Amino acid sequence: MCKIEKEEKLAGVCAGLAYYFNIDVTLVRLIWALAVIFGVGSPILIYIVLAIVLPNCDPDEVEFEEVHEEEYDPYDDSDRYE
Repeated sequence: MCKIEKEEKLAGVCAGLAYYFNIDVTLVRLIWALAVIFGVGSPILIYIVLAIVLPNCDPDEVEFEEVHEEEYDPYDDSDRYE
C-alpha cells in the first residue's frame, strides 16, 4: 500500500487506498468524508498517520507478482496411483 501523488487532493492517501483495494477513489473519499462528519473513530488522525507512514509510489511503475494457484479437485486420484 502506498500514496499516489498523481491523484492526490491532500496527500494521496485515499487514492492509494482505492488503488490497493481496487475500488473507485471517489467512493473512498466519500466514506472518509462521512466518517469525519459523523465522528466515526478518528479519521483525521488516521489520515495524518497514513500520510506520514505510507511511502509515495507511481502505480504505473509498480510491478505486481501474479500468484497462480492450482485448482484443487477433490475427486482427482491420478497422482495417487502413480
